[in-house]
Amino acid sequence: MAKDSLLKIVVVALAALLLLPGAALAQDSTAVTLMHGWTGADNTEMLNTVFDRFNMDNEDGLVIEPTALQWDDLFTQLTLTAAAGNPPDVVMFHNTEVTEFVRKGVLLPVDDLMAAAGVDLTGVPQNIIELSKIDGEFYCLPGDLHPMNLYYNVDLVEAAGLDPDSPPTTGEEFMAWAEAMTITDDDGVVTQYGVDQYTGGALGRWFFHTLLYQFGGSWLGEDGLAAVDSEAAHRALQYMVELQDSGVSSRGTGFGDIGAFDAGRAGMIMVGPWMVNSYVTRGMNFGSAVMPTFGDVPATWTNTHCLALTVQDSDENYLNSMKVIKWFLENYAEPGIKVGIVPVLPVALADPYWTDHAYAQYYAPFVESLAISVMEPAIEKYTSVFSFGGQSPLLRNLEAAQAGDKTVEEALADMKAGIDELLLDE
Repeated sequence: MAKDSLLKIVVVALAALLLLPGAALAQDSTAVTLMHGWTGADNTEMLNTVFDRFNMDNEDGLVIEPTALQWDDLFTQLTLTAAAGNPPDVVMFHNTEVTEFVRKGVLLPVDDLMAAAGVDLTGVPQNIIELSKIDGEFYCLPGDLHPMNLYYNVDLVEAAGLDPDSPPTTGEEFMAWAEAMTITDDDGVVTQYGVDQYTGGALGRWFFHTLLYQFGGSWLGEDGLAAVDSEAAHRALQYMVELQDSGVSSRGTGFGDIGAFDAGRAGMIMVGPWMVNSYVTRGMNFGSAVMPTFGDVPATWTNTHCLALTVQDSDENYLNSMKVIKWFLENYAEPGIKVGIVPVLPVALADPYWTDHAYAQYYAPFVESLAISVMEPAIEKYTSVFSFGGQSPLLRNLEAAQAGDKTVEEALADMKAGIDELLLDE
């Protein structure tokens, strides 16, 4: 047997083991296996407390058995477990990834099951509804939106003589804050940065996305290929390069790094609402605000988590799985607060757990920014083009331009060529 084939069998077997029902499952209980990627900022532990509540309170004897994976690992494992015939009953990922897994034959259309379980999506934004459908059928149910916004360290803001109640709303104000909070010692070494900007990984990609749309651009052209050779893309990447070169920004390197902002050595950072709970838990004195407008129009990156059912050999557990999804959507206020996301179902947003929570003040700007939020395109090659790490053409060239290894023009040309190759690859 070939070495590569043996390795694949081992990987598939390990993936299958991840989803085996727990040994402690009660005799009269029915397991609903669930795979998710909420692993950042202690989200796995927080989410498990919500699952535990469902397991204790539901009257159908259902038990959620979760598996938490990093996002890129989740996409790989979902593909492998489906090919091996043992995918999780439910997967929680992003609407932007749905198209790819529908085309792979992994996901189940759920219109009839939604009706049978009494799922009501009235009041959910229409663009989110449309992202949940493929060829007119529902393949996932949307749970939340999580835009990218601005956080700032109140202590550092006040020490710089700035007003924490009036955070920056424009690029000019943002730069003024960044310069005011940047401190160098007598040897010219920066000891405190104005902003903690990640050069790569998901955060770098999301900031580029935000700037791309603020300058009037988009990811795809009318031909369906990458539009990152546009003037808007040039302005966006040039801004990122100049921010790095200005001396006010640290050079974070990845999504999970403990960077300058986390250590209290940078005044601002741009990231999503999932960091609220983590910052509160650490005792940080911080504020949050809508993403400043650096370009011509307000815009910020966002995505939405959704829940989908996978195709199984038997349909006997489909309705149970849909009952889990329905409960989770209607009780999204608690995971919304604990994980750091904004529910889209009105019943969840109206839940006192959400409206009266002490953290509500930090989430308010994220709710406000839903009106300016823009998603990446839900394309069949989404996980290849918009990966969370690794050497994708997008991330590789963003990092190369900011490191000075390529000019902005070279980086964008190579980015387009690489993305187009992925999009055209059959």
